Amino acid sequence: MVLAAKRQEAYEEAWEMHSLPQEPVRKRGRRRRVRLHPMILLTSLAILIVALTALGIGQKIKAIELEYRLQSIEAELTQVQREGQQLHLKVEQLQSLTRIDSLARSRLGMVEPQEAKVLVLVDWESWPGDQRAEEKPAVRTVLAKQGQRLWTAIYQWVGARLPALGTAEAGLLQR
Repeated sequence: MVLAAKRQEAYEEAWEMHSLPQEPVRKRGRRRRVRLHPMILLTSLAILIVALTALGIGQKIKAIELEYRLQSIEAELTQVQREGQQLHLKVEQLQSLTRIDSLARSRLGMVEPQEAKVLVLVDWESWPGDQRAEEKPAVRTVLAKQGQRLWTAIYQWVGARLPALGTAEAGLLQR
């Protein structure tokens, strides 16, 4: 056993010689605190309070100004709406048919028509060829007839929808 004890001691010495040196272990959780002077802390706090108060007062003043501006714009809107209603009423009065009729009679001297005169117009095809001023080539005559028929059809269509215009046809006057 003595030999085993000696060997044990030899291993422990060798182990201690080959082991790394240990560094001191720092304790975690404790840091160095930065301390401020109490006057600096109070001064900073006072400046912060004054700045926040000034900001709040400025916002309140701005809100009051905007409220006054809103009230003035609403009053202006009410006035403009009133003027618009008055102008709309005036337009209705000026567009009334009785007023237009009285102005036409008094200022322009217009009167109701006494009798209707009817003019009879003849179509190109029924007009005798010897009374025409001069004969045109056949192509021009066909195009002219088609153009007159087109205008006649358009005018009749418009005349049927607007009876106040009366009716008339373009063409030659029959004697």
